[in-house]
Amino acid sequence: DGFKPKSLMVVGGGSKNHLWRQMLADVLQLDLRFPLEPETAALGAAFQAGAAATSTKVHLYVSKQNVEIEEGIVTPSKDADIIQSYHDGFQRYMKYSRQLNS
Repeated sequence: DGFKPKSLMVVGGGSKNHLWRQMLADVLQLDLRFPLEPETAALGAAFQAGAAATSTKVHLYVSKQNVEIEEGIVTPSKDADIIQSYHDGFQRYMKYSRQLNS
């Protein structure tokens, strides 16, 4: 069945925006955590390099690292209307994507 995370550590410019954080948590239905490190692109590259250098899967390598995390965790909305709205939007996206690719 593959890797099924319980939460994600989110990095990059969009991760600084509180609305984007909540939208991402709602769409993915996962708790989101955010590192305190301001140079998150470099942090992500270092994780990738460390995993490659040790022949470790990235998610396993990252899970063993000690990364300082912001206090707050963004949790997904339980509001059925919000969840349905994202589902409907994704279905429209898939419909139009198939039309463009055919």
